[in-house]
Amino acid sequence: MPELDLSRIQALVEEAIDQGASTVGEIHQAVAAAPLKALGQIEPLSGAAEAARDLTEQSIGSVYDTIRRVNEQVGIFAEQLLSKKDDLAD
Repeated sequence: MPELDLSRIQALVEEAIDQGASTVGEIHQAVAAAPLKALGQIEPLSGAAEAARDLTEQSIGSVYDTIRRVNEQVGIFAEQLLSKKDDLAD
């Protein structure tokens, strides 16, 4: 049975999480924007809706940026662990 390439698996998992966070973040942004767009078409509410839209976009963006940063740091940590495993195996 061939040995698993753990470094490649780690890279694939990290990439999948990063792409997933980007995709889900885009969907989250679109879903959150829909009602705010409708509210923005009501004149007395347009200013408040625009402010809410800006805050919502920033908040959602920050959440998914954090997920990607944590994923990146976990990937670095995993690479370090895997390199130590390789060193111990030699």
